[in-house]
Amino acid sequence: MLQTFKQTVLDLGRGEAKTKARPLTVGDETLDRSAAGLDHRLSERAAMFWLLSDRALFLVVGSDTEDHAYRVPYESVAEMALDFDETADFLPWYVRVSIDPEVGEITRLEPGTAPGQPLGALPPAEVTGDARARLVRGETIPLQGFAATSRRFRGALERRMELARSQLSITGAEAAERKALLMRRTKGREDSE
Repeated sequence: MLQTFKQTVLDLGRGEAKTKARPLTVGDETLDRSAAGLDHRLSERAAMFWLLSDRALFLVVGSDTEDHAYRVPYESVAEMALDFDETADFLPWYVRVSIDPEVGEITRLEPGTAPGQPLGALPPAEVTGDARARLVRGETIPLQGFAATSRRFRGALERRMELARSQLSITGAEAAERKALLMRRTKGREDSE
């Protein structure tokens, strides 16, 4: 029951995460795929969202104290790994992101609002120097967590990382599809009874 509640909260949080990431988009860039999760399955401290556009991975992380939103171009992603855990019913994918300390322009939203515009966000700021080093080391936001990802999300991520020549590892995709098929069949039988 608690896991269902947490999943519902995460699903609702996707919309808010997209709203936070939208000011970071460049030109006609749009956010078209997303995954949601937590930094830990049981004693979580942060809600995590991985949003995709055709040019960048957006990391939006919310905790009790503050929210963070980063735009990381795919060429700045040194490596990304998704590992499926067949034994987990809640957030079965473990997602890890490694960011290159030097390649690409990473931007973030600065806290606060634009002067004279109470609802206007400050323009994106480039993440450089010590701030980038802290991000790369995972000190600013967690760069790993447990997630629910769709096949469409994984497929889009594969194509985009390949185009950027960034390393992506996905293990357990076949097991995830088997489990999803089994769940659909079980639900179909329950609905027909």
